Amino acid sequence: MDEIRAIVAAVKDSRLRALLDSFLDDPELGPAFAAAPAAKSIHHAHRGGLVDHTLSVMRLAQKICDHYPQLDRDLVVAGALLHDIGKARELTAAGEDYTDEGKLVGHLVLTCQLIHEKASKIADFPRELEGLVTHLVVAHHGRREYGSPKEPVTLEAMVVHALDDLDTRISSFGQLFEKAEPGARWTDSRNIYGRQLLVPKRDK
Repeated sequence: MDEIRAIVAAVKDSRLRALLDSFLDDPELGPAFAAAPAAKSIHHAHRGGLVDHTLSVMRLAQKICDHYPQLDRDLVVAGALLHDIGKARELTAAGEDYTDEGKLVGHLVLTCQLIHEKASKIADFPRELEGLVTHLVVAHHGRREYGSPKEPVTLEAMVVHALDDLDTRISSFGQLFEKAEPGARWTDSRNIYGRQLLVPKRDK
């Protein structure tokens, strides 16, 4: 959490920084975010997994913005922090089930509601900026068939989607590798990818 706050503190736009701080400082959401898993089973499925995943995406965001200076670093960082933060209310802390809010609304809509609620309390928060930040969340699953109400239409939204997808898959593959039989060269094919994965050679 300290590193997440340090990355947020470097956001140049004071109003956007205030928005991000308002999520981290929320007396209910902040602690829930720190404890929540990122998913029930697919990736980062452990207590604190949501923070692990979020920080990983934020670190990647900094590196990708160094490589592509045409990106709006503040927006990419904002998307990295906020894209899954609604999962703190979508999932129970133990990750064994979805909350009523999670079943009825889901983390994308929950996060968008929070963005609007918190932005409305920040003086002169630009409506256009709120729209851009909201788009980062609603588009982060990438495609409509994957649950995105909108597909990415900005560079920053495309990047947030790509980094989230990368970090999610690396965690997911890792979990499947861990479940493989000791000494096995391949995972079982009965997984979300529907195919066997080659298990990396482990250090002896």
